Amino acid sequence: MAAYNLPLLPGLSPNTQLGKSRHHKPQGLVFQNEQRTVLLEAPGIGGTQRTGSASSTPKSSSYPAAADGSSVPAWLAFDRQVLRFEAYFQEAVAERRDESNRVRAVKILFYLEDDTVQVIEPAVQNSGLPQGTLLRRHRVPKPAPNDDQFYTVDDFNVGKDITIYG
Repeated sequence: MAAYNLPLLPGLSPNTQLGKSRHHKPQGLVFQNEQRTVLLEAPGIGGTQRTGSASSTPKSSSYPAAADGSSVPAWLAFDRQVLRFEAYFQEAVAERRDESNRVRAVKILFYLEDDTVQVIEPAVQNSGLPQGTLLRRHRVPKPAPNDDQFYTVDDFNVGKDITIYG
């Protein structure tokens, strides 16, 4: 009886390790450009592809290599460089009859060195609204179905809408 004719029950499923000659655990930490990094494309045990690996999009922003082949880590190349965007968001107002929505201006700070985002609302005198830092500096995940990825510098363009935790 062939293995593919058996029902998938415990003890009756085919052994996936039969015929394999490589059972070692691959190395996941490497040195690249004299910096310690995690090898994201490392195969799994026995050379098989790990689940969730080999993503087609980069995990973070990268600095392009120079013409001579040398490159600089992004955290060093983009040190203390910040992109600032003037933005706004619209919030629903349920407490008042004369207005249904309120538009609030914010500043979005995108830190190039580590792809972190900070959202600050400038203070307005006598507004009666909580203001200041609305979102502390951290990496912000993209909305579903891409919630396993984070915003990078490519996602921030003038005139483009972004959704942060919404």
